[in-house]
Amino acid sequence: MTGTTSSGALSTNTVAALTGIAREIIISPATSSTTYNLTITNDNSLDMFISESITGDFIEEVALPMRGVYTVTVDQATKDEEFNMAIVLEQ
Repeated sequence: MTGTTSSGALSTNTVAALTGIAREIIISPATSSTTYNLTITNDNSLDMFISESITGDFIEEVALPMRGVYTVTVDQATKDEEFNMAIVLEQ
């Protein structure tokens, strides 16, 4: 997934319903000095993952059960730029 922040925020949905265990979350802003917050929300509007004050690339190993469409939100970014995002699933 990719998206570009506008006024320090972006929100994008997974392209398909995810089923499995998320093993890794990867977020990569265009520049390594960008600071931002990350939230992943399920289709019931529950925050399943939150991380704040991230600077640069974010690679986190997780064990997060997933089922359905998820919204990945980046906010309070210090720059408006492109972000590459991935959720690595074990099915």
